[in-house]
Amino acid sequence: MIVQTSSRPGSHVYCTYFDSAYLACGIVMLRSLRRHDPAAGILVLALDELCARVLRDWFAGELRVIETETLHTADPALRRIREQRGAWAYYATQKPALARFTMESDPRPEAVMSIDADTWFFSDPSTMFDEIGAASVGLSPNRFHAATRHLAIYGLYGGGCVYWRNDETGRRCLDDWRDDCLAWCAEEVHPDGRYMNQGYLNRWPERYTGVHIIQHPGSNLAPWNVDGHLLACDGRSVTVDGRPLIFYHFSGVHRDAEGQWYSYSPHLQRQFDLAYEWIYHPYLRALEVESRKLKEAYGIEGIGTVRSISEWPTAVRFGPV
Repeated sequence: MIVQTSSRPGSHVYCTYFDSAYLACGIVMLRSLRRHDPAAGILVLALDELCARVLRDWFAGELRVIETETLHTADPALRRIREQRGAWAYYATQKPALARFTMESDPRPEAVMSIDADTWFFSDPSTMFDEIGAASVGLSPNRFHAATRHLAIYGLYGGGCVYWRNDETGRRCLDDWRDDCLAWCAEEVHPDGRYMNQGYLNRWPERYTGVHIIQHPGSNLAPWNVDGHLLACDGRSVTVDGRPLIFYHFSGVHRDAEGQWYSYSPHLQRQFDLAYEWIYHPYLRALEVESRKLKEAYGIEGIGTVRSISEWPTAVRFGPV
């Protein structure tokens, strides 16, 4: 059963997944989501036992937590290919299956939104849902600007935020995506546009009717598009082109062994100070708080996989948190 804080029919449900190595990030995202969209249901796929235990301890009654075995029982094909793919590719393969599982849960939600764990909500997302309206599918354009246009090889639309209405088209889209990802999902860019689970989204506007491309500039703001917009802050809230920042996708944020924070993604200097002060700094501070709690209670930091900064010549170093 989907746990919802509102009994009103037709509520949307978010689904997400992460493991214990990413727990601090996932917890920070979930707390922001509960703060700004408290009426929504949330379903989390915990990718290991410790992750599931922490979430049940800390969010009892606030969300539904399932483990990999539950999803594999509902979709046995996932179990059969588990040993054939690397960890990240396999996690990505499960995303459409998790969204379909969420859509078929009881009570049936009116809509499902898949949201990545490395996001943080800054304001009420209702304006985003109002814009999507009665559309069957909602896609977040990556909105690359001149300096990041080369990243379009990874997909025109972001797989970190995808919406489906629980109607015939939405369900068919999810079924097709699940089949596509089972057939192929790998950490390489294919000449035909495939990349992990994200490249498949390129064809959805022509493949299905009722696909809406989300236009709100404060939806899925990210390192690859932030410098294509105008940021401002009145001391309380951040705006993007004059509209509230709904959520930011902190893709590539990393803390090294010395506790220094970086972003793998390049950032132009034009708005860097404002973005750091009002977007990155509050998020990194929240991560530090949750990481300390996890370290004290469970002996883990939950910040994510440590990668060598030398692999990322464009990495941006942040100031002290």
